[in-house]
Amino acid sequence: MKTNYPFYGWMPRPLGVLVLLMLFVPLFFSGGTYLSNINEMAGGMGVLTENFQFLSLCASIGMSMVFPFMLPYLQARNVKHVYLGGYILLALLNGVCAIVQSIPLLAVCCFLIGFIRVALVLNTTFVIAPYLLGIQTLDMFLYEPDSPENAFKNDHARTLLMPVLYCYILCIVQFSNYVSAWMAYEFRWEYTYLLVAGMMLAAVFLVSFTFCPAPTHRYHLPWRLLPDALLLTVAMGAFCYIMVFGKTYDWFDHRSMRVAWAVMLVGGGAFLWLSAAVRQKRVLELGIFRYRYTWYGIGIFLLLMLVNSSTLFVTAYLKMSTASGNLGSAAVSCWAIPGCVAGLVFTLVCVFRGVHFRYIYAAGFLLMLGANLYMYFHYQTMGVYGHIIPPTLLHYSGMLVLYSVTCAFAMKHLPVRYFATWLFLMVAVRNVAAPAVGTSVYGNWLQERQQHYITRLAQDVRSDSPQFAARFMQASRLGKQQGKDEVEASRLASVLMKGQVSLQATLVAMKDITGSTIWICLGSTFAGLLMSYHQKERT
Repeated sequence: MKTNYPFYGWMPRPLGVLVLLMLFVPLFFSGGTYLSNINEMAGGMGVLTENFQFLSLCASIGMSMVFPFMLPYLQARNVKHVYLGGYILLALLNGVCAIVQSIPLLAVCCFLIGFIRVALVLNTTFVIAPYLLGIQTLDMFLYEPDSPENAFKNDHARTLLMPVLYCYILCIVQFSNYVSAWMAYEFRWEYTYLLVAGMMLAAVFLVSFTFCPAPTHRYHLPWRLLPDALLLTVAMGAFCYIMVFGKTYDWFDHRSMRVAWAVMLVGGGAFLWLSAAVRQKRVLELGIFRYRYTWYGIGIFLLLMLVNSSTLFVTAYLKMSTASGNLGSAAVSCWAIPGCVAGLVFTLVCVFRGVHFRYIYAAGFLLMLGANLYMYFHYQTMGVYGHIIPPTLLHYSGMLVLYSVTCAFAMKHLPVRYFATWLFLMVAVRNVAAPAVGTSVYGNWLQERQQHYITRLAQDVRSDSPQFAARFMQASRLGKQQGKDEVEASRLASVLMKGQVSLQATLVAMKDITGSTIWICLGSTFAGLLMSYHQKERT
Protein backbone atom coordinates (compact mmCIF):
# COMPACT_ATOMS: atom_id res chain seq x y z
CA MET A 1 0.00 0.00 0.00
CA LYS A 2 2.87 2.35 0.73
CA THR A 3 4.36 2.01 -2.74
CA ASN A 4 1.00 2.77 -4.36
CA TYR A 5 -0.13 5.52 -1.99
CA PRO A 6 -2.70 7.12 -2.05
CA PHE A 7 -4.42 4.24 -3.89
CA TYR A 8 -5.07 0.69 -2.82
CA GLY A 9 -2.40 -1.84 -3.73
CA TRP A 10 -4.57 -3.49 -6.39
CA MET A 11 -4.82 -0.23 -8.35
CA PRO A 12 -2.63 -0.21 -11.52
CA ARG A 13 -0.45 2.89 -11.71
CA PRO A 14 -1.70 4.06 -15.16
CA LEU A 15 -5.27 3.78 -13.92
CA GLY A 16 -4.33 5.76 -10.82
CA VAL A 17 -2.94 8.57 -12.96
CA LEU A 18 -6.15 8.53 -15.02
CA VAL A 19 -8.23 8.79 -11.84
CA LEU A 20 -6.21 11.80 -10.67
CA LEU A 21 -6.65 13.50 -14.03
CA MET A 22 -10.39 12.79 -13.96
CA LEU A 23 -10.67 14.43 -10.54
CA PHE A 24 -9.71 17.74 -12.17
CA VAL A 25 -12.75 17.69 -14.46
CA PRO A 26 -15.61 18.40 -12.02
CA LEU A 27 -13.51 21.08 -10.31
CA PHE A 28 -13.18 23.19 -13.45
CA PHE A 29 -16.78 22.64 -14.44
CA SER A 30 -17.69 24.30 -11.13
CA GLY A 31 -17.10 28.04 -11.48
CA GLY A 32 -19.77 29.42 -9.18
CA THR A 33 -21.35 31.21 -12.13
CA TYR A 34 -21.29 30.56 -15.87
CA LEU A 35 -20.66 33.59 -18.07
CA SER A 36 -21.64 31.66 -21.20
CA ASN A 37 -25.20 31.64 -19.76
CA ILE A 38 -25.07 35.21 -18.49
CA ASN A 39 -28.06 36.47 -20.49
CA GLU A 40 -30.29 33.54 -19.51
CA MET A 41 -29.29 33.83 -15.84
CA ALA A 42 -29.83 37.59 -15.75
CA GLY A 43 -33.16 37.27 -17.54
CA GLY A 44 -34.34 34.44 -15.32
CA MET A 45 -33.51 36.32 -12.11
CA GLY A 46 -34.42 39.79 -13.41
CA VAL A 47 -31.06 41.38 -12.55
CA LEU A 48 -28.22 43.10 -14.40
CA THR A 49 -25.67 40.98 -16.23
CA GLU A 50 -22.98 42.86 -14.27
CA ASN A 51 -24.06 40.94 -11.17
CA PHE A 52 -22.80 37.69 -12.68
CA GLN A 53 -19.55 39.26 -13.81
CA PHE A 54 -19.06 40.32 -10.19
CA LEU A 55 -19.96 36.84 -8.92
CA SER A 56 -17.36 35.33 -11.24
CA LEU A 57 -14.71 37.61 -9.73
CA CYS A 58 -15.86 36.62 -6.23
CA ALA A 59 -15.00 33.02 -7.13
CA SER A 60 -11.56 34.19 -8.29
CA ILE A 61 -11.02 36.02 -4.99
CA GLY A 62 -11.78 32.78 -3.17
CA MET A 63 -9.24 30.99 -5.38
CA SER A 64 -6.49 33.43 -4.43
CA MET A 65 -7.11 33.23 -0.68
CA VAL A 66 -6.07 29.56 -0.49
CA PHE A 67 -2.38 30.21 -1.05
CA PRO A 68 -1.56 32.01 2.24
CA PHE A 69 -2.66 28.81 4.01
CA MET A 70 -1.20 26.46 1.39
CA LEU A 71 1.92 25.06 3.07
CA PRO A 72 0.43 24.10 6.48
CA TYR A 73 -2.60 22.69 4.67
CA LEU A 74 -0.51 20.52 2.31
CA GLN A 75 1.68 19.26 5.17
CA ALA A 76 -1.23 18.24 7.38
CA ARG A 77 -3.92 17.18 4.90
CA ASN A 78 -5.42 13.73 4.67
CA VAL A 79 -5.68 13.22 0.90
CA LYS A 80 -8.79 11.05 0.93
CA HIS A 81 -10.66 13.05 3.57
CA VAL A 82 -9.95 16.33 1.75
CA TYR A 83 -11.43 14.89 -1.44
CA LEU A 84 -14.52 13.52 0.26
CA GLY A 85 -15.24 16.66 2.27
CA GLY A 86 -14.38 19.04 -0.56
CA TYR A 87 -16.47 17.38 -3.25
CA ILE A 88 -19.47 17.04 -0.94
CA LEU A 89 -19.26 20.74 -0.03
CA LEU A 90 -18.99 21.71 -3.71
CA ALA A 91 -22.06 19.59 -4.51
CA LEU A 92 -24.03 21.37 -1.77
CA LEU A 93 -22.86 24.83 -2.82
CA ASN A 94 -23.79 24.20 -6.47
CA GLY A 95 -27.20 23.02 -5.31
CA VAL A 96 -27.64 26.26 -3.35
CA CYS A 97 -26.61 28.33 -6.40
CA ALA A 98 -29.28 26.56 -8.48
CA ILE A 99 -32.17 27.63 -6.24
CA VAL A 100 -31.07 30.88 -4.53
CA GLN A 101 -31.68 34.29 -6.11
CA SER A 102 -30.04 36.49 -3.48
CA ILE A 103 -26.92 38.13 -4.96
CA PRO A 104 -25.10 38.55 -1.58
CA LEU A 105 -25.68 34.89 -0.75
CA LEU A 106 -24.55 33.86 -4.23
CA ALA A 107 -21.40 35.97 -3.74
CA VAL A 108 -20.57 34.03 -0.56
CA CYS A 109 -21.24 30.71 -2.32
CA CYS A 110 -19.04 31.69 -5.26
CA PHE A 111 -16.22 32.71 -2.91
CA LEU A 112 -16.44 29.37 -1.10
CA ILE A 113 -16.60 27.44 -4.39
CA GLY A 114 -13.43 29.18 -5.60
CA PHE A 115 -11.65 28.53 -2.29
CA ILE A 116 -12.55 24.84 -2.07
CA ARG A 117 -11.88 24.26 -5.75
CA VAL A 118 -8.27 25.47 -5.53
CA ALA A 119 -7.73 23.53 -2.30
CA LEU A 120 -8.73 20.36 -4.15
CA VAL A 121 -6.61 21.30 -7.18
CA LEU A 122 -3.59 21.64 -4.89
CA ASN A 123 -4.46 18.31 -3.31
CA THR A 124 -4.39 16.65 -6.74
CA THR A 125 -1.36 18.52 -8.08
CA PHE A 126 0.79 17.63 -5.07
CA VAL A 127 -0.25 13.98 -5.32
CA ILE A 128 0.15 13.33 -9.02
CA ALA A 129 3.84 14.34 -9.29
CA PRO A 130 5.06 12.10 -6.43
CA TYR A 131 2.76 9.29 -7.57
CA LEU A 132 3.74 9.43 -11.23
CA LEU A 133 7.40 10.54 -11.11
CA GLY A 134 8.46 10.01 -7.52
CA ILE A 135 9.28 13.73 -7.17
CA GLN A 136 8.42 15.28 -3.81
CA THR A 137 6.95 18.48 -5.20
CA LEU A 138 6.24 19.91 -1.76
CA ASP A 139 9.94 19.95 -0.94
CA MET A 140 10.41 22.63 -3.60
CA PHE A 141 8.28 24.92 -1.42
CA LEU A 142 9.99 24.03 1.86
CA TYR A 143 13.75 23.78 1.30
CA GLU A 144 16.26 25.90 -0.55
CA PRO A 145 18.22 24.02 -3.27
CA ASP A 146 21.65 22.94 -2.05
CA SER A 147 23.41 23.89 -5.31
CA PRO A 148 22.89 26.09 -8.41
CA GLU A 149 22.48 22.91 -10.47
CA ASN A 150 19.58 21.72 -8.30
CA ALA A 151 18.05 25.21 -8.40
CA PHE A 152 18.09 25.16 -12.20
CA LYS A 153 16.71 21.61 -12.17
CA ASN A 154 13.75 22.75 -10.04
CA ASP A 155 13.16 25.81 -12.23
CA HIS A 156 13.29 23.68 -15.36
CA ALA A 157 10.85 21.15 -13.87
CA ARG A 158 8.36 23.93 -13.03
CA THR A 159 8.75 25.43 -16.51
CA LEU A 160 7.79 22.05 -17.99
CA LEU A 161 4.99 21.32 -15.53
CA MET A 162 3.14 24.64 -15.81
CA PRO A 163 2.33 24.50 -19.56
CA VAL A 164 1.04 20.94 -19.28
CA LEU A 165 -1.07 21.73 -16.22
CA TYR A 166 -2.50 24.96 -17.60
CA CYS A 167 -3.26 23.45 -21.00
CA TYR A 168 -5.23 20.64 -19.37
CA ILE A 169 -7.09 23.09 -17.12
CA LEU A 170 -7.90 25.56 -19.90
CA CYS A 171 -9.19 22.78 -22.15
CA ILE A 172 -11.56 21.63 -19.40
CA VAL A 173 -12.73 25.21 -18.79
CA GLN A 174 -13.38 25.87 -22.48
CA PHE A 175 -15.31 22.62 -22.89
CA SER A 176 -17.33 23.39 -19.75
CA ASN A 177 -18.35 26.74 -21.30
CA TYR A 178 -19.88 24.90 -24.24
CA VAL A 179 -21.59 22.31 -22.04
CA SER A 180 -23.13 24.97 -19.78
CA ALA A 181 -24.41 26.92 -22.83
CA TRP A 182 -25.85 23.71 -24.28
CA MET A 183 -27.63 22.91 -21.01
CA ALA A 184 -29.15 26.40 -20.92
CA TYR A 185 -30.21 26.15 -24.57
CA GLU A 186 -31.70 22.65 -24.43
CA PHE A 187 -33.08 22.74 -20.89
CA ARG A 188 -32.66 25.48 -18.26
CA TRP A 189 -29.59 27.30 -16.96
CA GLU A 190 -30.22 25.96 -13.42
CA TYR A 191 -29.57 22.44 -14.71
CA THR A 192 -25.89 23.28 -15.17
CA TYR A 193 -25.52 23.50 -11.40
CA LEU A 194 -27.34 20.21 -10.97
CA LEU A 195 -25.07 18.57 -13.55
CA VAL A 196 -21.98 19.82 -11.69
CA ALA A 197 -23.41 18.65 -8.35
CA GLY A 198 -23.88 15.19 -9.89
CA MET A 199 -20.27 15.21 -11.13
CA MET A 200 -19.13 16.02 -7.58
CA LEU A 201 -21.05 13.08 -6.15
CA ALA A 202 -19.57 10.81 -8.84
CA ALA A 203 -16.10 12.02 -7.78
CA VAL A 204 -16.95 11.17 -4.16
CA PHE A 205 -17.86 7.63 -5.21
CA LEU A 206 -14.65 7.32 -7.26
CA VAL A 207 -12.47 8.48 -4.37
CA SER A 208 -14.23 6.19 -1.88
CA PHE A 209 -13.66 3.20 -4.15
CA THR A 210 -10.02 3.77 -5.16
CA PHE A 211 -8.25 5.74 -2.40
CA CYS A 212 -6.90 3.94 0.63
CA PRO A 213 -7.28 5.22 4.21
CA ALA A 214 -4.49 7.51 5.39
CA PRO A 215 -3.31 8.64 8.81
CA THR A 216 -5.02 11.78 10.00
CA HIS A 217 -2.88 14.77 10.91
CA ARG A 218 -3.98 17.68 13.01
CA TYR A 219 -4.17 20.91 11.06
CA HIS A 220 -3.24 24.05 12.96
CA LEU A 221 -4.95 27.00 11.34
CA PRO A 222 -2.64 30.07 11.32
CA TRP A 223 -5.12 32.35 13.07
CA ARG A 224 -2.81 35.36 12.79
CA LEU A 225 -3.45 35.40 9.03
CA LEU A 226 -7.24 35.67 9.32
CA PRO A 227 -7.43 39.48 9.90
CA ASP A 228 -5.21 40.04 6.85
CA ALA A 229 -7.23 37.60 4.74
CA LEU A 230 -10.55 39.15 5.78
CA LEU A 231 -9.40 42.72 5.11
CA LEU A 232 -7.91 41.80 1.74
CA THR A 233 -11.00 39.83 0.69
CA VAL A 234 -13.26 42.79 1.47
CA ALA A 235 -10.94 45.25 -0.29
CA MET A 236 -10.65 43.06 -3.40
CA GLY A 237 -14.42 42.55 -3.47
CA ALA A 238 -15.00 46.32 -3.29
CA PHE A 239 -12.43 46.90 -6.05
CA CYS A 240 -14.15 44.37 -8.32
CA TYR A 241 -17.54 45.93 -7.58
CA ILE A 242 -16.21 49.33 -8.64
CA MET A 243 -14.69 48.01 -11.85
CA VAL A 244 -17.75 45.98 -12.87
CA PHE A 245 -20.50 48.45 -11.95
CA GLY A 246 -18.62 51.70 -12.65
CA LYS A 247 -20.03 52.13 -16.16
CA THR A 248 -23.54 51.14 -15.08
CA TYR A 249 -23.72 53.41 -12.02
CA ASP A 250 -21.65 56.26 -13.48
CA TRP A 251 -18.77 55.85 -11.01
CA PHE A 252 -19.14 58.42 -8.21
CA ASP A 253 -22.75 59.27 -9.08
CA HIS A 254 -24.23 56.33 -7.17
CA ARG A 255 -24.23 55.80 -3.41
CA SER A 256 -23.16 52.16 -3.61
CA MET A 257 -20.10 53.18 -5.63
CA ARG A 258 -19.04 55.74 -3.03
CA VAL A 259 -19.45 53.14 -0.29
CA ALA A 260 -17.39 50.65 -2.30
CA TRP A 261 -14.60 53.21 -2.75
CA ALA A 262 -14.56 53.86 1.02
CA VAL A 263 -14.51 50.14 1.82
CA MET A 264 -11.70 49.50 -0.65
CA LEU A 265 -9.52 52.33 0.67
CA VAL A 266 -10.09 51.55 4.34
CA GLY A 267 -9.78 47.76 3.97
CA GLY A 268 -6.80 47.96 1.62
CA GLY A 269 -5.04 50.55 3.79
CA ALA A 270 -5.55 48.50 6.96
CA PHE A 271 -4.24 45.40 5.17
CA LEU A 272 -1.10 47.18 3.95
CA TRP A 273 -0.51 48.62 7.43
CA LEU A 274 -0.72 45.17 8.99
CA SER A 275 1.60 43.73 6.34
CA ALA A 276 4.19 46.46 6.93
CA ALA A 277 3.91 46.91 10.70
CA VAL A 278 3.70 43.32 11.92
CA ARG A 279 6.86 41.26 11.54
CA GLN A 280 5.22 37.87 11.78
CA LYS A 281 4.34 35.97 8.61
CA ARG A 282 1.52 37.72 6.77
CA VAL A 283 -0.71 37.00 3.78
CA LEU A 284 1.42 39.29 1.60
CA GLU A 285 5.15 39.24 2.33
CA LEU A 286 6.20 42.70 1.16
CA GLY A 287 9.78 41.52 0.75
CA ILE A 288 8.76 39.78 -2.47
CA PHE A 289 8.61 43.16 -4.20
CA ARG A 290 12.37 43.54 -3.87
CA TYR A 291 12.81 41.00 -6.68
CA ARG A 292 12.81 42.19 -10.25
CA TYR A 293 11.14 39.09 -11.71
CA THR A 294 8.13 39.64 -9.44
CA TRP A 295 7.46 42.96 -11.15
CA TYR A 296 8.07 41.40 -14.56
CA GLY A 297 5.52 38.70 -13.83
CA ILE A 298 2.90 41.20 -12.59
CA GLY A 299 3.44 43.41 -15.64
CA ILE A 300 3.15 40.52 -18.10
CA PHE A 301 -0.03 39.24 -16.47
CA LEU A 302 -1.58 42.73 -16.54
CA LEU A 303 -0.79 43.14 -20.23
CA LEU A 304 -1.93 39.60 -21.01
CA MET A 305 -5.29 39.88 -19.28
CA LEU A 306 -5.87 43.37 -20.67
CA VAL A 307 -5.42 42.08 -24.22
CA ASN A 308 -7.41 38.95 -23.30
CA SER A 309 -10.43 41.15 -22.54
CA SER A 310 -10.60 41.95 -26.27
CA THR A 311 -12.08 38.46 -26.80
CA LEU A 312 -15.37 40.02 -25.69
CA PHE A 313 -15.50 41.54 -29.17
CA VAL A 314 -15.27 38.13 -30.82
CA THR A 315 -18.43 36.94 -29.08
CA ALA A 316 -20.24 40.23 -29.66
CA TYR A 317 -19.26 40.31 -33.33
CA LEU A 318 -20.36 36.71 -33.83
CA LYS A 319 -23.81 37.44 -32.42
CA MET A 320 -24.25 40.66 -34.42
CA SER A 321 -22.95 39.52 -37.79
CA THR A 322 -24.04 35.87 -37.96
CA ALA A 323 -27.18 35.93 -35.79
CA SER A 324 -25.65 33.20 -33.60
CA GLY A 325 -27.07 32.66 -30.13
CA ASN A 326 -25.26 31.82 -26.93
CA LEU A 327 -24.81 28.21 -28.00
CA GLY A 328 -23.21 29.20 -31.28
CA SER A 329 -20.86 31.67 -29.63
CA ALA A 330 -20.00 29.15 -26.91
CA ALA A 331 -19.04 26.68 -29.62
CA VAL A 332 -16.09 28.97 -30.31
CA SER A 333 -14.74 27.77 -26.96
CA CYS A 334 -14.27 24.33 -28.48
CA TRP A 335 -11.92 25.85 -31.07
CA ALA A 336 -9.89 27.28 -28.19
CA ILE A 337 -8.91 23.72 -27.22
CA PRO A 338 -6.69 23.02 -30.29
CA GLY A 339 -5.30 26.53 -29.85
CA CYS A 340 -4.24 25.68 -26.28
CA VAL A 341 -2.71 22.39 -27.45
CA ALA A 342 -0.74 24.24 -30.15
CA GLY A 343 0.49 26.71 -27.52
CA LEU A 344 1.52 23.79 -25.30
CA VAL A 345 3.55 22.15 -28.09
CA PHE A 346 5.24 25.45 -28.94
CA THR A 347 6.10 26.14 -25.28
CA LEU A 348 7.52 22.66 -24.64
CA VAL A 349 9.67 22.85 -27.78
CA CYS A 350 11.06 26.20 -26.61
CA VAL A 351 11.74 24.87 -23.10
CA PHE A 352 13.48 21.71 -24.31
CA ARG A 353 15.62 23.76 -26.69
CA GLY A 354 16.52 26.26 -23.97
CA VAL A 355 15.04 29.27 -25.78
CA HIS A 356 15.46 32.54 -23.90
CA PHE A 357 12.38 33.82 -22.10
CA ARG A 358 12.45 37.09 -24.05
CA TYR A 359 11.72 35.27 -27.32
CA ILE A 360 8.97 33.16 -25.76
CA TYR A 361 7.21 36.31 -24.51
CA ALA A 362 7.64 38.03 -27.86
CA ALA A 363 6.15 35.01 -29.65
CA GLY A 364 3.17 34.90 -27.26
CA PHE A 365 2.27 38.55 -27.78
CA LEU A 366 2.83 38.23 -31.53
CA LEU A 367 0.31 35.39 -31.68
CA MET A 368 -2.26 37.55 -29.89
CA LEU A 369 -1.35 40.42 -32.22
CA GLY A 370 -2.06 38.14 -35.18
CA ALA A 371 -5.49 37.28 -33.76
CA ASN A 372 -6.44 40.96 -33.42
CA LEU A 373 -4.97 41.82 -36.83
CA TYR A 374 -7.09 39.08 -38.43
CA MET A 375 -10.24 40.39 -36.73
CA TYR A 376 -9.43 43.97 -37.77
CA PHE A 377 -9.82 43.06 -41.44
CA HIS A 378 -12.91 40.88 -40.98
CA TYR A 379 -15.39 43.17 -39.21
CA GLN A 380 -18.49 43.43 -41.41
CA THR A 381 -22.26 43.45 -41.05
CA MET A 382 -22.67 40.04 -42.73
CA GLY A 383 -20.01 37.85 -41.13
CA VAL A 384 -19.10 34.20 -41.56
CA TYR A 385 -18.78 31.84 -38.62
CA GLY A 386 -15.62 30.28 -40.07
CA HIS A 387 -13.84 33.64 -39.89
CA ILE A 388 -13.93 33.43 -36.07
CA ILE A 389 -11.92 30.19 -35.92
CA PRO A 390 -8.41 31.41 -36.95
CA PRO A 391 -8.27 34.33 -34.46
CA THR A 392 -9.53 32.01 -31.71
CA LEU A 393 -6.73 29.53 -32.43
CA LEU A 394 -4.10 32.28 -32.52
CA HIS A 395 -5.36 34.04 -29.40
CA TYR A 396 -5.49 30.97 -27.19
CA SER A 397 -2.13 29.71 -28.45
CA GLY A 398 -0.52 32.99 -27.42
CA MET A 399 -2.42 33.10 -24.15
CA LEU A 400 -1.29 29.58 -23.19
CA VAL A 401 2.34 30.49 -23.96
CA LEU A 402 2.23 33.60 -21.76
CA TYR A 403 -0.08 32.12 -19.13
CA SER A 404 2.07 29.12 -18.31
CA VAL A 405 5.64 30.36 -18.64
CA THR A 406 5.19 33.52 -16.56
CA CYS A 407 4.34 31.62 -13.39
CA ALA A 408 7.60 29.64 -13.48
CA PHE A 409 9.58 32.63 -14.78
CA ALA A 410 8.76 34.84 -11.79
CA MET A 411 9.82 32.07 -9.37
CA LYS A 412 13.37 32.01 -10.73
CA HIS A 413 15.93 33.40 -8.24
CA LEU A 414 13.10 33.79 -5.70
CA PRO A 415 13.72 32.45 -2.16
CA VAL A 416 11.58 29.46 -1.27
CA ARG A 417 9.82 31.28 1.57
CA TYR A 418 8.21 33.62 -1.00
CA PHE A 419 6.84 30.88 -3.28
CA ALA A 420 3.40 30.72 -1.63
CA THR A 421 3.25 34.53 -1.60
CA TRP A 422 4.01 34.64 -5.31
CA LEU A 423 1.28 32.12 -6.10
CA PHE A 424 -1.20 34.22 -4.13
CA LEU A 425 -0.02 37.38 -5.86
CA MET A 426 -0.16 35.70 -9.27
CA VAL A 427 -3.77 34.52 -8.89
CA ALA A 428 -4.86 37.84 -7.34
CA VAL A 429 -3.41 39.77 -10.29
CA ARG A 430 -4.16 37.31 -13.10
CA ASN A 431 -7.64 36.16 -12.06
CA VAL A 432 -8.99 39.13 -10.08
CA ALA A 433 -7.39 42.54 -10.63
CA ALA A 434 -6.36 42.25 -14.29
CA PRO A 435 -9.68 40.80 -15.60
CA ALA A 436 -11.66 43.38 -13.62
CA VAL A 437 -9.56 46.24 -15.00
CA GLY A 438 -9.49 44.79 -18.52
CA THR A 439 -13.25 44.27 -18.68
CA SER A 440 -13.85 47.76 -17.31
CA VAL A 441 -11.41 49.37 -19.74
CA TYR A 442 -12.82 47.65 -22.81
CA GLY A 443 -16.44 48.10 -21.70
CA ASN A 444 -16.07 51.84 -21.13
CA TRP A 445 -13.89 52.21 -24.21
CA LEU A 446 -16.51 50.52 -26.40
CA GLN A 447 -19.30 52.65 -24.96
CA GLU A 448 -17.39 55.88 -25.63
CA ARG A 449 -16.51 54.86 -29.20
CA GLN A 450 -20.08 53.71 -29.87
CA GLN A 451 -21.50 57.09 -28.86
CA HIS A 452 -18.86 58.84 -30.94
CA TYR A 453 -19.63 56.90 -34.11
CA ILE A 454 -23.41 56.96 -33.60
CA THR A 455 -23.20 60.75 -33.51
CA ARG A 456 -21.08 60.80 -36.67
CA LEU A 457 -23.20 58.31 -38.60
CA ALA A 458 -26.49 59.89 -37.53
CA GLN A 459 -25.45 63.09 -39.30
CA ASP A 460 -25.80 61.25 -42.62
CA VAL A 461 -29.33 60.06 -41.81
CA ARG A 462 -31.37 62.88 -43.36
CA SER A 463 -34.68 62.89 -45.15
CA ASP A 464 -33.10 64.55 -48.18
CA SER A 465 -30.59 61.71 -48.55
CA PRO A 466 -31.71 59.48 -51.46
CA GLN A 467 -30.03 56.41 -49.98
CA PHE A 468 -31.64 56.90 -46.57
CA ALA A 469 -35.05 57.75 -48.07
CA ALA A 470 -35.02 54.58 -50.16
CA ARG A 471 -34.21 52.37 -47.15
CA PHE A 472 -36.82 54.15 -45.03
CA MET A 473 -39.53 53.69 -47.64
CA GLN A 474 -38.62 50.03 -48.06
CA ALA A 475 -38.87 49.43 -44.31
CA SER A 476 -42.15 51.37 -44.13
CA ARG A 477 -43.59 49.35 -47.01
CA LEU A 478 -42.59 46.15 -45.18
CA GLY A 479 -44.51 47.32 -42.12
CA LYS A 480 -47.62 48.03 -44.16
CA GLN A 481 -47.43 44.56 -45.69
CA GLN A 482 -47.56 43.19 -42.13
CA GLY A 483 -50.86 44.98 -41.55
CA LYS A 484 -49.64 48.15 -39.80
CA ASP A 485 -51.12 51.57 -40.46
CA GLU A 486 -49.12 54.57 -41.72
CA VAL A 487 -47.98 55.75 -38.26
CA GLU A 488 -46.98 52.29 -37.00
CA ALA A 489 -45.18 51.49 -40.26
CA SER A 490 -43.21 54.76 -40.03
CA ARG A 491 -42.33 54.01 -36.41
CA LEU A 492 -41.15 50.53 -37.39
CA ALA A 493 -39.02 52.00 -40.19
CA SER A 494 -37.47 54.47 -37.75
CA VAL A 495 -36.61 51.69 -35.32
CA LEU A 496 -35.04 49.61 -38.10
CA MET A 497 -32.98 52.54 -39.33
CA LYS A 498 -31.82 53.29 -35.79
CA GLY A 499 -30.79 49.64 -35.38
CA GLN A 500 -28.78 49.75 -38.60
CA VAL A 501 -26.96 52.90 -37.47
CA SER A 502 -26.26 51.37 -34.03
CA LEU A 503 -24.98 48.15 -35.60
CA GLN A 504 -22.69 49.99 -37.97
CA ALA A 505 -21.44 52.27 -35.18
CA THR A 506 -20.70 49.28 -32.95
CA LEU A 507 -18.74 47.49 -35.67
CA VAL A 508 -16.71 50.61 -36.47
CA ALA A 509 -16.06 51.14 -32.74
CA MET A 510 -14.90 47.54 -32.32
CA LYS A 511 -12.61 47.90 -35.32
CA ASP A 512 -11.18 51.13 -33.90
CA ILE A 513 -10.46 49.51 -30.51
CA THR A 514 -9.05 46.37 -32.13
CA GLY A 515 -6.62 48.57 -34.05
CA SER A 516 -5.44 50.11 -30.78
CA THR A 517 -5.14 46.62 -29.26
CA ILE A 518 -2.78 45.69 -32.11
CA TRP A 519 -0.49 48.52 -31.04
CA ILE A 520 -0.72 47.37 -27.40
CA CYS A 521 0.35 43.87 -28.46
CA LEU A 522 3.19 45.29 -30.54
CA GLY A 523 4.38 47.42 -27.62
CA SER A 524 4.17 44.39 -25.31
CA THR A 525 6.27 42.40 -27.78
CA PHE A 526 9.02 45.00 -27.75
CA ALA A 527 8.79 45.29 -23.96
CA GLY A 528 9.31 41.53 -23.65
CA LEU A 529 12.36 41.73 -25.91
CA LEU A 530 13.91 44.76 -24.21
CA MET A 531 13.42 43.77 -20.56
CA SER A 532 16.61 43.36 -18.55
CA TYR A 533 17.15 39.67 -17.76
CA HIS A 534 19.82 37.86 -15.81
CA GLN A 535 22.81 36.85 -17.94
CA LYS A 536 22.57 33.46 -19.63
CA GLU A 537 18.93 33.12 -18.59
CA ARG A 538 17.58 29.78 -19.80
CA THR A 539 14.28 28.01 -19.62
